[in-house]
Amino acid sequence: MNADFTFDEESGEVKFNYLFKQMFNGAPNFVHGGILSTLLDESMGALCFHLGYIVMTDTMGFKFHKATPVERELFIRAWPIKKEKRKVFLECEIKSLDGSILYVKGEGAFHILPPRFFSEKLTGEKNSVALDLLNINKLHRAHLFERIGS
Repeated sequence: MNADFTFDEESGEVKFNYLFKQMFNGAPNFVHGGILSTLLDESMGALCFHLGYIVMTDTMGFKFHKATPVERELFIRAWPIKKEKRKVFLECEIKSLDGSILYVKGEGAFHILPPRFFSEKLTGEKNSVALDLLNINKLHRAHLFERIGS
C-alpha cells in the first residue's frame, strides 16, 4: 500500500498521512472497507515493530463511522493501549487531516512472537540485523507501556 508508517518518538504512536487512490474504490468514490482494515492492521503491526515486537494478529475490530473518500489525503494513527503477558493491545483511527471527521476507529490484539521466530523462520538466520533492531526498539520504548499503565 506504500504507506509511510512513521513512528513519533514523543507520542509513542505511528502517525502518517495517506491518500487512497481511485483503485481502492468499494462504492463509487469511497474506499473499500477491506482496504481500510488492511491499512489499519498494517499500521498497528508497524507500531508493534517500532515497540520492539514481531506479532501475529489475534483479533481486530473496526467501527466505520463515515464513508471514507478516495483521492483525499487523510490522517492515520495507531497507539498502544496495554501489554499483557504475550499480547499487545492497540487502537487506531482514520480522520480528516484537520481532525474534524472520524472515518474509522479500531482496535486490535496481537500475539507477541518469540524473537527466534523472526530470525530463524523468516530470515533463515540465527542472528539478523532486524532482530538487533527489534531489541533496540524494545529497550528504547519500553517506557511507553509504563506511561499508559500496563
